[in-house]
Amino acid sequence: MKRAVLFSVLPLCVAAYAFFQTAPPAPRLAALMPSGALLCLEAQNFGNLARVWDTSQVKADWLKSDSYSVFSRSNLFTKLQDVYGQYGEAAEFLPGLKGVMEIAGTESALALYDIRNVEFLYISRIGDAEIMKSQLWSIRDKFQQRQAGGVSFFLRTDPASKRTVAFAFAKGFLLLATRDDLLAQALELLAGGSGPSIASDRWYHDATVAAADAGELRMVMNFESLVKSVYFRSYWVQRNVSTIRRYWTGVADESRSGDNITETRVFLRSPDAEAPPASGSATVSGLLPLIPPEAGFYKAWVGGESAATAELIVEKLIGRQRQEKSNWRDAPLAISLENRVGSEADLETHIDERPLPSGAAISDSLAAVQTMVEKPAARAALLVQSTSMTEGSFVKMPSVIVLEGAESWDLESVRNALVTAVGGLWTTSQLGAHWIAGTAGRHSIERLDGLGALVFANRGRLLFLSNDATLLAALMDRAGTSPIASALTYAAGFRYSRERSNYERIMKALDFNGHPDGLQMDHANDKPSFFSGNIASLSQVLSRVSEIRVTEEERATVTVQTVLYHFGQ
Repeated sequence: MKRAVLFSVLPLCVAAYAFFQTAPPAPRLAALMPSGALLCLEAQNFGNLARVWDTSQVKADWLKSDSYSVFSRSNLFTKLQDVYGQYGEAAEFLPGLKGVMEIAGTESALALYDIRNVEFLYISRIGDAEIMKSQLWSIRDKFQQRQAGGVSFFLRTDPASKRTVAFAFAKGFLLLATRDDLLAQALELLAGGSGPSIASDRWYHDATVAAADAGELRMVMNFESLVKSVYFRSYWVQRNVSTIRRYWTGVADESRSGDNITETRVFLRSPDAEAPPASGSATVSGLLPLIPPEAGFYKAWVGGESAATAELIVEKLIGRQRQEKSNWRDAPLAISLENRVGSEADLETHIDERPLPSGAAISDSLAAVQTMVEKPAARAALLVQSTSMTEGSFVKMPSVIVLEGAESWDLESVRNALVTAVGGLWTTSQLGAHWIAGTAGRHSIERLDGLGALVFANRGRLLFLSNDATLLAALMDRAGTSPIASALTYAAGFRYSRERSNYERIMKALDFNGHPDGLQMDHANDKPSFFSGNIASLSQVLSRVSEIRVTEEERATVTVQTVLYHFGQ
C-alpha cells in the first residue's frame, strides 16, 4: 500500500516540478509599456531606493543647503512645480515623498513620452496589502471608470489645466499614467496583446543587448528622439548635444557595492557618425601607473588632434589664450553719445605702424608646440594637476603633462620648440631663454632659466613637461611601473576630498564679498554667491564622496564608459 501511494505521489511531484520549471516568467516591465518613449528608467527595488534616500544624510544636507535654496527659485524648478500642482489638481491630492513611497513597489519602471507636457507611464510590482494602504486607493471613487484589456482603470481630467491622471491595479501591478491611452495600451499588453512595446523598440532592444546585466537602477535612452526635442536641448545642463548626436541609443546602469557606486554606460554610435580617430593599439595603460597619490586631478587620453594637445600644453604651462568669443545670448552693448573719442592712453599708440594681431604671441607658441608634438607622433597623453598651499603664496595649481611618443623624442627639437613657445610671452627677443641642468627629487631634469617655471625630462618614449619640480618628481618616481592590463582610450579622476578645501578658498577670494558670519553672499541680490556660496554648499552636501574615476573604451561601434564614485577615505 505504501509503495502504491509512493508511486502515485512521485508522478505528481515530477509534474509539479516540470510545471514550475516551464511556467512563463513574469513579464518584463518594458514589455508592458507602449512604444514611442524618449527614455525608460528601471529599478530593481524602487521602494528600497526611496527609503534609503528618505533616511539619508545627503537628503537632509541637500534640503538645507544654499544650493537647494537657489535651485528652488530657478525657472526650471518653478515650471516643474506648476506641472506638479496641475497633476495634483487632477488627482485631487499632492503626493509628497511619503505618498510616492506608498506606491513604490519592488521592480518598477517609468517611461517618459513627452518632455514639454511631462507625459509618462509608471508601472510597479506591489502587493495588494500595500496598495490598499495608499492614498491613491482611498480616492479611487472620485475617478471615472473605464476598461481596457478586461481590467477596470480609473481616470480623471482637470478641466482647467486639461491634465489627466489615470491608474489601475492588475495582476500584482500598479499602473499610473498621465494619458488614458498610455494606460489602456499598457493594460492591453498586460492582458497578452500584441501591440508594439518599448521592449520591441530597436533603441531599447539593441542598447540592453549591448549592455551587461542591469544594475539597481537602469536608464535606457532614445537619443535619436531626445535630441530632436527643443525642450531637451534647452534644459540639458551639459550642453553637449553635438556629442550626443554621435549616438542613437544608450544605457546607463548604477550599482552599489561597499563604499562605491558604479555607473556603467554603453552608447551605440550612429551609422552616419564620424568614427573616433584611429588609435591603432595605443592605450593609456602605460600612463595611468604614473599618477601619484598627491594628484588632485588627472586625465589621460589616446592620440587626438595634435593642435588640441598643443593648446593644452600652452594653456597649462606657458600662457592662457585670450578669449574673444562672444556669447550669442548677449545683447549688443549700448553706445553712449557722451563718451569722448580717445583718451590719454592713446598717446602711446603708434599711428605709423600696423598693430600686432590679437593673440599673435600665443599663435606662435601654439605653432611651435604643435610641431614638437607631431614630430614623434604622440600616441597618448596624461595631464596631472593638484593644488597646494605654500608659504608666501595663495594656492598653487601646478601641472605635469606627459606625452608618450611612438618613438624616442628629439631633445634638441624639444628645447628649441619650448624656447620658441615662451619667447614671445616671457621674454623680449628670447633674452635669457636658455636651458640649465637641474634636479627634481633624485631625477635629472632641464629647467628654463628665467622668471617663469618650465621644466622637462625624458625617459625613453615618455616626455615630461611641468611648471613644478615637486609634482614632476612624484610622477618620475613611478616611471617604469608595469602598465595596467586594459585597453582604455580615456581615463580621468578627481580626488574630491583632497581638493575641496582649496577650491572653497579660491572661490571665496574670487567672489570677494565675504559675509561677517563667514557666509558668501551676493548682497545686491540677497542670495549666495555662485561659486563660494551656491556651488560650495553643493560641495558640502557631497562631502562624503572622496574620489571620482572615469574610464572609457571604444569597441567597434560601441563606446563603454565607467564612472566610479568612492565614499570614505
